[in-house]
Amino acid sequence: MVMTRRKVLTGAMSGLTTAAASAYLGPALAQGLSGAGGFAYEATGPVRNGGVFRGTLKYTGAPIEPVQMQVIKDNNICGEGYRTVVPMRVSDNGALADAVIQIRGITEGKPWAPIFESAKIYQMNCSFQPFVQIVRDSAEAEIINFDPIMHNVHAYEVFKGVRRSMFNFSQPAAGQIDVIPLRLRRGNLVTIDCNAHNWMAAWIYTSPSPYLSVTSADGKFEIADIPAGEYQLSVWHPALGEKFTDFAIGPNQVFDLDLVMS
Repeated sequence: MVMTRRKVLTGAMSGLTTAAASAYLGPALAQGLSGAGGFAYEATGPVRNGGVFRGTLKYTGAPIEPVQMQVIKDNNICGEGYRTVVPMRVSDNGALADAVIQIRGITEGKPWAPIFESAKIYQMNCSFQPFVQIVRDSAEAEIINFDPIMHNVHAYEVFKGVRRSMFNFSQPAAGQIDVIPLRLRRGNLVTIDCNAHNWMAAWIYTSPSPYLSVTSADGKFEIADIPAGEYQLSVWHPALGEKFTDFAIGPNQVFDLDLVMS
């Protein structure tokens, strides 16, 4: 069955537990409900006696099945027949990729790494790469078309399930590069569509502080140089929504914690 991309990416909200204690981590929230801000962050330099939070995120809920979306144009580049859209990347052992792990409430700490300054959006083989990325909330988006066909880049700010158009333009030629500032009004999520190829999708998660990580293909994440204190931990995935729990870490503590979304 042919579906719209928006239907594909809107999943039911699910539970989140720690693998060790099976503690419930609070209700799920709709995409972009909470925003990422609410405070100003100051990069004060290297963190003395900072802690490390690391672990693996797994998914144990019902499978969200891939869907087929028909290719009706640019078949020489995009392929014939149908494109398979996979809302979730889950490995054979249940590891969940493309989820954002964030520690909220840190008001000062380590400097921003250069990778946070710009969201890199690559259009390759009629797909956006990467699917999910993290940047600081004052970043810009660098959008590059590697395909010898026209793509259309339509970005939306997402807040409480509502999408606000941010920018919308075409890239008709391979090698075209456009740099656009990301200016969000209320939320922290940006979703990218291609109006020419409706299976194409990407997400940008913006943050006021550098204390976040995206889970890799094996579900791994790591956040380092955390000042000792009590904070809030959030886990967000495009198809599963966002979860929260309280989080505390001590000086020099290496906090290993496996998380489960279900």
